[in-house]
Amino acid sequence: MQEEVESRVVTLIVDTGKLTEQELRKALGKLLEQMKASHQQHQYNKANPHGKMTVKQLAAQNQGMQSIEVSDKNIGSFNRIAQKYGIDFAPFKVKGENRYMVFFKAPDKDAMTAAFKEYTGKQLKKAERPSVLEKLQKFKTLIKAAVVDRTRKKERER
Repeated sequence: MQEEVESRVVTLIVDTGKLTEQELRKALGKLLEQMKASHQQHQYNKANPHGKMTVKQLAAQNQGMQSIEVSDKNIGSFNRIAQKYGIDFAPFKVKGENRYMVFFKAPDKDAMTAAFKEYTGKQLKKAERPSVLEKLQKFKTLIKAAVVDRTRKKERER
């Protein structure tokens, strides 16, 4: 049976005139500190999630939850705006029905209202825009209507 080996590669670039043992030791020490800091940050983020999460994780944060009913399946477009305003949310599909409940938590009410205002503004703007296919059909009809005579007439004068 062949043993599976996991390999990890780290690239370390050191800008020195002459690479000595002390310079290498300093560089490796800084690298280890950076790796420990990123590992601690990763552990913190796992323990305290933000943005889109499950309802259970959202309820565990011990703050007041608010909910809203959404019929649109594309709640993912709200994710960017929610991160901008620091809003945590959890979409939940109601069983047997074609609707979604979205639970929210925000640091304050102003952040939540600003996020909803921006999201609804973007959705209305998107609905008002004409589709690209409609524009393409319009240009096709214009091109067909304006047929240009492309035959060449060759005449020689003597």
